[in-house]
Amino acid sequence: MNYLSRDLPFGSPFISSGAPSLADVLVRLEQVKDLKATRRRDLRSAVKSIGTLLDRRLEEIPANINWLHVRLRRVNPAAHKKSKKRFANIKSDALRALELTGCSRSRSDWLRRPTPTWKTLLDQISDKHDLWKLSQFAQYCSALEIVPRKITDTDVRGFLNTLIEESFVNRPEHVAVYVVKTWNRLRGEIPDWPKIELSELPRKRVPWTIPLERFPQSFQDDVDRWLDRLANPDLLDGSGPMRPLRPKTIKHRRFQIREMASALVKSGIAKEEVNSLGVLVEFTNFKSALRLMMSRFEDKPTEAIHGLAVGIKAIAQHHVKVSDDQLTELKELCGRLNLEVDGLREKNRVRLLQLDDPNNLANLLQLPEVLVAKARKPKVKARKAALMVQAALAIEILLYAPMRIGNLASVNLERHVRSIRIKREICTQIHIPGDEVKNSKALDYELGSDTTKLLEHYLAEARPVLLRDASDYLFPAQNGGPKSPTGLSRLVNDTIRDEIGLDINAHLFRSIAVKLHSLAAPGDIVTLSHVLNDTLRTTTRAYAQFEQKSALEHYQRSVDTARRKARGGK
Repeated sequence: MNYLSRDLPFGSPFISSGAPSLADVLVRLEQVKDLKATRRRDLRSAVKSIGTLLDRRLEEIPANINWLHVRLRRVNPAAHKKSKKRFANIKSDALRALELTGCSRSRSDWLRRPTPTWKTLLDQISDKHDLWKLSQFAQYCSALEIVPRKITDTDVRGFLNTLIEESFVNRPEHVAVYVVKTWNRLRGEIPDWPKIELSELPRKRVPWTIPLERFPQSFQDDVDRWLDRLANPDLLDGSGPMRPLRPKTIKHRRFQIREMASALVKSGIAKEEVNSLGVLVEFTNFKSALRLMMSRFEDKPTEAIHGLAVGIKAIAQHHVKVSDDQLTELKELCGRLNLEVDGLREKNRVRLLQLDDPNNLANLLQLPEVLVAKARKPKVKARKAALMVQAALAIEILLYAPMRIGNLASVNLERHVRSIRIKREICTQIHIPGDEVKNSKALDYELGSDTTKLLEHYLAEARPVLLRDASDYLFPAQNGGPKSPTGLSRLVNDTIRDEIGLDINAHLFRSIAVKLHSLAAPGDIVTLSHVLNDTLRTTTRAYAQFEQKSALEHYQRSVDTARRKARGGK
């Protein structure tokens, strides 16, 4: 909750202090006549459930039908382990309880009214659209006793933060932007308007890098020569790459150079002085640029910064051809960065904590089967059912063959998939050549009979519904090409969130694979290395935390065993 509003009634600057609360509804329900005991009990239970769903005390929830409609639209039933039907029943009973106890359904009855000072200002606005754009801001300022002639940019940002936390509007950033634009425009249209000019809100993501086109032409030409060498290597040149890098990798290398050059400029070097790649690899410049980038992350290296440093070091070694002493310095610095990099990103770490709950893990593992069963229900529309089965198959493959989402999205039935018979059962083999994989190592997966049956069901029942043009892709787009990795990932993410209430993205399945295997076979890094198609060193470093947890639990069981024996037990 916003620190500015935590002491207000209902904890919100937008809610009238005179509005009744759900706690009042429980008291009033006891006074409603001609209500059967069982019905009264159900209504009370529904009201209490609203508090659980919104994670707020009943005293903090306004008893207004409009307010509840707005808030409950943003509740995901699956996150609270409730079916959509159960959620609908709770919502219906709670709203009925509000009706029976005389609660209002009018939006104006729960909204805070502006103070007289703000009302005087708003009354001068003739255009109703302008009035709408400033009304919520006036309510916010009124609650915090901020008068119109004293507002600042800080107040606008506090308003935006509260909008985001209260979740009353879609696209809160747009609401705040309209406040600033409308306020500044009315300064010139209404004579008595306060002569305060508000600053524009910063863009949600402000690019910090400088386009390469703004650097000297000699630098741009040097960058092009290096990237051309990566894209078209000379096989007879022993110092060059052994195979051409993929276009996506070339694009990433180009952006790394842009990041390094931009950081160097922001650390104090003039753009005009960055006239070749040699400037980036000078050890003093190298350190200055990395130090600036680390300052954006609490002076700590990240996996991306370490990767960038290694990429620039390659330029020093193979393109600029620095001296052995200079190269040693660069290598040592890259090594020190690598020692400090945590193997798993914090966001992924938090998401994986969801699966520490055995029920959440079980729900995820059973989700493909649940989705197929739901899709077979007669009332489900054909396209929705087909998308359920498509999501089920994608999740099933990611569990048993944890490939990157880009490779999964591009699986071609003719080139990558074939059926094989193993011990009288039909199984599926997926083979993706190395030149289509990020680390150039071919992927080979065999899917068991259960997964193959799901695949066959998808191909026979679901895929034809989704297919418009002829296509050989397992997950086809409407134009016959492959579904984009972003589109397939969104399908997986949204399905998991809607069905079981977990925030799990498609890329996380590689980490989930390690978590699952470490629970069953602690210490078996070799198997994980083959499954993920990564080197043993990369796998060990990235996923050591899972092994540590499993090893600790294994050790603690040994302590329990020793303790039982010491007590004379078995």
